Amino acid sequence: MTPAEANRPRWRGGGGFFEIWFLVVFDLTAPRAWWFRYTTFAPQAGAPRGTIWAAAFEEGQEAIFGKAFVPLPEIEAAVAALGGESCRGEVATGATTIAWDLRFEPATRVAARGPAWLERLPAPTHVAHVHQEVAFAGTVRVGDREQVVGRARGAQKHIWGTRRVEELFWIYAPVLDGVGAFEASSVRVKHGSGPALAPVWLHDGASEYTWWGVPGLFRNRVEPEGPGVLRLSAASTWAHVHGVARCDPRTLAGYVYRDPAGWDVHVAQSDVARIEVTLRTRAYPWTSWGEARRFTGRGAVEFHHPEPLPGVRYVAWDDTVAKEART
Repeated sequence: MTPAEANRPRWRGGGGFFEIWFLVVFDLTAPRAWWFRYTTFAPQAGAPRGTIWAAAFEEGQEAIFGKAFVPLPEIEAAVAALGGESCRGEVATGATTIAWDLRFEPATRVAARGPAWLERLPAPTHVAHVHQEVAFAGTVRVGDREQVVGRARGAQKHIWGTRRVEELFWIYAPVLDGVGAFEASSVRVKHGSGPALAPVWLHDGASEYTWWGVPGLFRNRVEPEGPGVLRLSAASTWAHVHGVARCDPRTLAGYVYRDPAGWDVHVAQSDVARIEVTLRTRAYPWTSWGEARRFTGRGAVEFHHPEPLPGVRYVAWDDTVAKEART
């Protein structure tokens, strides 16, 4: 599948469907990042909705975020622009606005971040990792401050389906120590019930490592450990990886997502997390493990729960700006 095919809209106009195109962009010259999201949402009963979402993150600062309801043709135009390797938009966040005009270098192929057989299953949600670890450049304006994006890396993904997942944890670093990259997620359709699938991927600058064979896909762990912390572990015969991703809870941006059936899930994300990963490998199953190799970088953490996280501000489903955090 080509990137253009992977970004093709899947919604056919009926009810009970949602579709998402999002980009996450990390500035390599400063501890800041941005997240932009274009969505169509068709409830099982009622009119469809188009929404543009945006968040600006800076280390040590509260996240700035909001969303705007727009006509569906605006979403169609934004998706078409992705085909030209560009994204733009503007969202009011209450006290200020976020506006962006960015271009990115397209990927030559859709990245694999999980087993191919998983995408062939009749799952309620699908994801295509369309443009991964690509370069971004352009401008982002937060209020009256225009930020020139000259050296940045990030990703663009496409998600669609008929049912939201209730539990999801995500770690992503497009750059580790200047040469590598890392991504890990754990997904459970129903919170606290059934198996969690946790594919893990690492590039050390020279080689690619994947942990998503069976039964490892079900044994890997990406789990929360206190406010703003995710801890991970994955192992195979040839390599094992451990890591932790931490963010200042003040930098979390919270949104309420709605399922087409009408129930909600609370999502909190920070894109200025610190990520540390340790890798050990061996050449043969009977040999000892090699010396630990450690990688660090900045990236994203995300928490999906049915209930809100304490201390995190969320934008309600039918609102456009964040409310005060619950204690």
